[in-house]
Amino acid sequence: MIKIGELSKICRVNIQTLRYYDRIGLLCADRVDTETGYRYYAPEKVMEYQTIVHLKSLEFSLSEIREFLQVSREKQLIMYQQKKQEILLSMREKKEIIQKIDDSCENPNAGHRSLNEQILEIPFEDDPAVVGKWVYCGNMDRKRKFTGTDALDKREVLQQNLYFLPGGSPVWMYFWTKGKLYYTLSAYNTTVPNEYRLFTKGDSVYMTVDFMAERFWNPESDDTVRVYQQVDTNARTKKDTYEFRDDVNLPFVPDGRVLGEWEAVDVIKDPSAFTTNPDKWNKTLPGILGLVFYERGRCAKIRVGNTNWYQYTSGVILDTESEKAEKYTFLQNNGEDYLIVEHKTGDYSYLGEVYSYYVFRRKST
Repeated sequence: MIKIGELSKICRVNIQTLRYYDRIGLLCADRVDTETGYRYYAPEKVMEYQTIVHLKSLEFSLSEIREFLQVSREKQLIMYQQKKQEILLSMREKKEIIQKIDDSCENPNAGHRSLNEQILEIPFEDDPAVVGKWVYCGNMDRKRKFTGTDALDKREVLQQNLYFLPGGSPVWMYFWTKGKLYYTLSAYNTTVPNEYRLFTKGDSVYMTVDFMAERFWNPESDDTVRVYQQVDTNARTKKDTYEFRDDVNLPFVPDGRVLGEWEAVDVIKDPSAFTTNPDKWNKTLPGILGLVFYERGRCAKIRVGNTNWYQYTSGVILDTESEKAEKYTFLQNNGEDYLIVEHKTGDYSYLGEVYSYYVFRRKST
């Protein structure tokens, strides 16, 4: 018999580990001195310990190893194959994780669900009573009783008009399901639910909206709800909700200066901020990678993951679907060609303002 201390030296393992293995029934002592509690092991236990170390290197758990040492050779072969399949599956998962890590190195937003994906995950429950147009009347303390629009606190809010489309279809920065108006915050890549409630006074239908999205970026906002009045029950399309529309039925006038491919290099708040110094360019462009102008008035915006097609005429890119006309300015500097292009987002259709401009540099003709 080998004393536990001797086995520890032979196997190069500490005594505490051997005692633990004995306690869980993995590598049991063959005899224990009843007076001293000292453990003694048969010489065969050296090879048994080596088997345990080998199985641990194959990612067997201690409980799996204990079972392995107690079953027949046929069952051991089955356990080997099972462990092999587990490791192969783990390798595939690890490869996916490695790919995600690579994606994260290239894109800081990798792994975040897009707003479209988040919208699709929210189940829709119909509420025909809300379909139509609603106009903002003012804010009201949630604990007060509505007495009329004259008693409301009228404020400057972006959503002066709310459009509830059939089926909960998204409009601008919001979409809905029964009892909730969801507001999308693209800057935070999230959707915020805002509870709404309907009530009537006289012949009019009103809605209170607990605009939690307002408190999302301003925690100190007061405890009020917005009040909207329904002005019609028309079933609109998204295009019908646009507050601002451009004339996109312009005749085609060729512009040979812009033909070819352009790469996005900067986004600026105002054309006066244009610079040809690469050190001052925006390093994180939001979405658009490039432009391509073709003959016969066709052009394409190259985005991350897809390409959108438009028409153009001299000085203007025409989005006939959204009814936006984005003006562009052609510039030359130190032998290089640049374009400064209005970037009319969905905000433009409802607020009528251009908040940013893309700068493109010619890539090829």
